[in-house]
Amino acid sequence: MALDGFDLAHKDAFAGFSPRSCERLSNLVDRLGDRLHVELHGVERIPKGRAVLVANHAFGIWDLAFGAARIHHLTGRTVWSLGEHLWWKIPVVRRVASAVGIVDGTPENADALLQREELLLVLPGGLREAMKPHELRYRLLWGHRYGFVRAAMRNRAPLVPLACIGGDDIFELVGNPYARGKRLHLGIPIPWPHHFLPRRVKLRFIVGDPIDISSRGSADDLDSVKSVRREIEGALHELIEIELARQAGFFA
Repeated sequence: MALDGFDLAHKDAFAGFSPRSCERLSNLVDRLGDRLHVELHGVERIPKGRAVLVANHAFGIWDLAFGAARIHHLTGRTVWSLGEHLWWKIPVVRRVASAVGIVDGTPENADALLQREELLLVLPGGLREAMKPHELRYRLLWGHRYGFVRAAMRNRAPLVPLACIGGDDIFELVGNPYARGKRLHLGIPIPWPHHFLPRRVKLRFIVGDPIDISSRGSADDLDSVKSVRREIEGALHELIEIELARQAGFFA
């Protein structure tokens, strides 16, 4: 047991989870979201049983926290999330994360949650996408990440695109955080915002239509996995593109 009271087992599904802590934090975030006029559209498209919500990722976790809290408020369901392996090395943060439904991003945890008919949020771009410079805002940087697709295919869980608009505008990151971390010999990426105070932006979440993958082949078939990933990637990109065009006045 570490000094912060964290046990390594707590990074696994259900082990460190505290329903009371999750409920309290979710209510707090949702009330703050009301004050900030956070919007969520299309919640009725979320399946009743197991499903994988696939979202774009901005710097920090506050953007998706508002979306997850609003989904919890409207559906009564816990939105579990797969977290970066790095999280479980940070004292205090890791204990809070495990208590509110964030688990280590492993295939075993994804399977355990989906087999219990849970709602799972994944951010395929991870740190790489979250720390992208402003020039790449709203770009999906998923690289060679296919694990979330394989998890969905193994468990026959529909993939649901969840677009977050506004998250990439809270901070304007500059430079290469990985090169910066390397120069400082820290071993982790170091983001650098152009302005250290967050911008006041309106967060808007749009839930897209679920993609049924029940007959899309095996999770061991790379061609099938790549085909499914292209489909969910395209669906999420389309939601983002339509919303950004709408905000720019391109669509009535």
